Amino acid sequence: MVTKVVMPRLSLTMKEGTVGRWYKKEGDTVEKGEPIVEILSEKATYDLEAPASGVLRKILVQEGNDAQVNAVLAVITAPDESFSETEIVTAAPQTVKRVLASPAAKRLAREHGVDLSLVRGSGPEGRIVEEDVRRFLEETRGIMPKVKEIIPLSGLKKTSAERVSKSFRTAPHSTVTMEIDVSKAKTLHDKLQVSYTAILVKAVAEVLKEQPIINSTLENNQIKIFEDVNIGVAVATEKGLT
Repeated sequence: MVTKVVMPRLSLTMKEGTVGRWYKKEGDTVEKGEPIVEILSEKATYDLEAPASGVLRKILVQEGNDAQVNAVLAVITAPDESFSETEIVTAAPQTVKRVLASPAAKRLAREHGVDLSLVRGSGPEGRIVEEDVRRFLEETRGIMPKVKEIIPLSGLKKTSAERVSKSFRTAPHSTVTMEIDVSKAKTLHDKLQVSYTAILVKAVAEVLKEQPIINSTLENNQIKIFEDVNIGVAVATEKGLT
């Protein structure tokens, strides 16, 4: 029986993923449940397991390429089984042809509207990494926030940052919901005739001024605290978030 290995949906919002590396090559024997390919998304790295035992007959999406969710990545068959490669390829959702870039680089580029085809990659085989996109932004538009202070990251801070980052990439996210008294916010809303969102953004901005360590980023084992407070607000439109 021909078994298709497809791109999994690792989150509700995931539309495509990147094939990181294949642990098996064409012609290798695989066992059901055995990791055969590394899948990269914006939020996680996942080892996709073989859905059946047999021979990895054909790899359709090579390492470093993107593919839509449910796209056929490879085909597993019995050792002596034949299959129509044309039929498999025709039925498979099309892969996304893009420049080689890490998930973090793609996310940053999307946030700032950067065309990755214009960015020069410094990674292996010209792969674009996050730092390449940041450098491009600094050189072309100068919109990256100014760094107020740099704190060397070491010891407990380094360990904590690595563990929190790993948790963020691999663990499901959770949301805490609680009731609070917003009487003063309502009074301000009625007085100034501004939205509650504007009031919330203002409150968050004040907190970031009081707690500057929150207004920072982790880069190259250093905590960079930004000088300015920049808050982005996503607005739902008919065409999606903007």
